[in-house]
Amino acid sequence: MSSVFGGRGNLVVIAIAGALFFAALGFFVASGIDRPSVSKAEALWTNGSGLSPEQKAIPSFAPIAERMRPTVVHIVVVGKAGSTSSTDGLPQSPGTTPDTTPDTTPGSPGGTTTTLPDNGQLPQGHPSLPPDYQLTSEGSGVIITADGYILTNRHVIDQAEKVTVDLSGGGSFPAKVIGSDARDDLALIKIEPKSPLPVAPLGDSDAVRPGEWVMALGNPYGFEYSVTVGVVSGKGRSLPSSTFGDFIQTDAAIYPGNSGGPLFDLAGEVVGINSQVIPDTNLGFAVPINSAKEILPQLLQKGKVIRGYLGVSIGSVSDMPEKPAGADAGAVIMEVYDGTPAKAAGLEVGDVVVVYDGKAVRTSSELTALVTATSPGARVTMQIVRDGKQQDVQVVVGTMPASWE
Repeated sequence: MSSVFGGRGNLVVIAIAGALFFAALGFFVASGIDRPSVSKAEALWTNGSGLSPEQKAIPSFAPIAERMRPTVVHIVVVGKAGSTSSTDGLPQSPGTTPDTTPDTTPGSPGGTTTTLPDNGQLPQGHPSLPPDYQLTSEGSGVIITADGYILTNRHVIDQAEKVTVDLSGGGSFPAKVIGSDARDDLALIKIEPKSPLPVAPLGDSDAVRPGEWVMALGNPYGFEYSVTVGVVSGKGRSLPSSTFGDFIQTDAAIYPGNSGGPLFDLAGEVVGINSQVIPDTNLGFAVPINSAKEILPQLLQKGKVIRGYLGVSIGSVSDMPEKPAGADAGAVIMEVYDGTPAKAAGLEVGDVVVVYDGKAVRTSSELTALVTATSPGARVTMQIVRDGKQQDVQVVVGTMPASWE
């Protein structure tokens, strides 16, 4: 019996020793022999080499966005429920309503909102709001002077009871509306900063060409300081929702809340003020900064813009199926209204204006720009073509009625 048990004992010892050996071998294998080497692991992917010198030479908007961010402000507007202000809602075209998104939690995306149609009233059947109910909405703006003058859209601050400006670096300031203009949808507001502010340089929108890169910087839907990039898609655009006819069209994404924010070029200069959008499309529109430069002095000094006018309806010769005799280009008069400077000067339907105050006129929009930029009361010589013959006409420019803007 003892010899049998002794043999079995030896077998048990051998089995235990074998188990320990293979366990140690397995640990050794798992920890070293069969573990993938670093070189084998790296074979699973290819590491990038970063930007090449050629790629680094391609312009980037990242430095511009970082540099210009402090010049862009977040504007919060408080108005009464009956206000017709479009504020955060960009004017939209065609056949749409402003997407005003008054928010009970300013600066917080996705807060409680009330969307109003383009007449600023609640939808039919909507319960009436209390008379003291306040709507809060948002927009953007750009600092143009170190002492606190800010350029934005008129529809951002129109009929606002309280305007507050938040700076990107912190700090909130009450703002005063200095002046606004309905036609160009621009407004000048002022804050009183404790120290000089960073300023965005204003560029030359006339020099901007379709196809050039641009960057929109603003606060869409409360997402502060969002950057979108695109190109200039076109210039001199007009929209059914506006009497302004010189918009810059861009495919840089513009949303409600971008209103009043700047459109930058690759030089980091403001070439436009983002103003309108056609919903559900990639069509955004900005007011050229040169248009703002023309009216800023009046906004500062008078609080409004006083424009010249003739009192005519006009069209471009290039759009006519049959060109008038003696004129290949110019602005053709379609109607002359009674009691206007044009009527007093003897202008007639069918006259083609080819020169205004020494400047050539090729299209109706060019004539409009020249006339509106003329100080009311100024006497101007126009060269017209009538019945195929050129002649000069003297006209005293009048003041544009508000109904014409």
